[in-house]
Amino acid sequence: MRKIIFSITDNGLEIAKKISDKLDSCTILIKGRDFDKLRDAVDKNFKIYDALIFISATGIAVRMIAPHIVSKLSDPAVIVIDEQGRHVISLLSGHVGGANALTLEIAEIIKAEPVITTATDVSNKFAMDSFAYQLGLKPEPKETIKIINSAILNGEPVFVTAGDKVLNLTPLKLIAGIGCKRNTSKELIKNAVDEACKKIGQSADRISLIASVDIKSDEIGLIEFAESIGKDIKFFDVETLRNTIKRYNLSESEFVKKAVGVGNICESAALSCVENGKFALTKKKFNNVTVALIWEK
Repeated sequence: MRKIIFSITDNGLEIAKKISDKLDSCTILIKGRDFDKLRDAVDKNFKIYDALIFISATGIAVRMIAPHIVSKLSDPAVIVIDEQGRHVISLLSGHVGGANALTLEIAEIIKAEPVITTATDVSNKFAMDSFAYQLGLKPEPKETIKIINSAILNGEPVFVTAGDKVLNLTPLKLIAGIGCKRNTSKELIKNAVDEACKKIGQSADRISLIASVDIKSDEIGLIEFAESIGKDIKFFDVETLRNTIKRYNLSESEFVKKAVGVGNICESAALSCVENGKFALTKKKFNNVTVALIWEK
C-alpha cells in the first residue's frame, strides 16, 4: 500500500516523520515546500495513492476529498490525524480500502487513540467486504454488501449458496511486475515471486499476468518462469513506463535509469497493465530480482 501524508503544520510534520519511519512506501507533502494549496495537492494525488493521510481537522479533509469520492470498491483509504496526534480517524474505505487496519497500525506507532466507526468493527462482527478483499476477491454488486453486512450485524442467518440477495465474489486480477539482472535464472525469479506472494498471503498460482520492460523480452529466465506457471508476459517500452512513473509519482533508481533508460521497472510495468491498480506489494528487492504486485481495481 502506497501512502501519502499531507502536513500543514510543523507539529504535523513531526507526526508524519514518526509514521514514515515505521511504515514503508510513505510520501510526505509539506505545505509551503511541496504545495501551497492543499486542494491542488489532493486533486493531483487522490487517484494515484492507496491511502491518503491528513494531519489536519476532519472538516478540512472532508472538503478536500468530497469532489473525488466515487465508490467504496475503488476509493483509497483516507485517514485523519489531529494536529496534536491524539486521535487517528478512519474516514473513508475502512474495509475495502484498508483504512481501518491502517488506522490501528498508525495509532500504535504514534500512541494515539484509534477512531473506527464502521458498525461491524465496533460490534466485533465479521464484515463481508473486508473478508473478500483480504482474499483478493471483489464483492459485487455493491448494494448487496450492505444487505449482508446488516444481516450479520443483526444476527440474522447468511447462506453461502442460497437466498434472495446474492453477493458474487470475483477474483481480482493480480499482476506481477518483475525486473531482473541480465541472465538471472528461472529459479531465482521463481523464488523471488514466491516470496513476494507469501508477503500478501497469496500463492504464485494466483498471478494472472507478468509484466516487465521490453529490453527483457529475450530474458530466458523470465520467459521460462512465465512458461512454468502458464502465464503471459506483457513487455512495455521505456516511454510507456516513463508515463506511468509520472502518472503515479513512482520513485526511481538512478542506477537502473542509467542502465535501462527508466528507473522503475517492476512497479511501472505492473501498473501499465491496468486502467486502475492498487498496490498489493510495493517494490521488493530479492537476489538479482525486484518484484511488485498489483491488484486490478
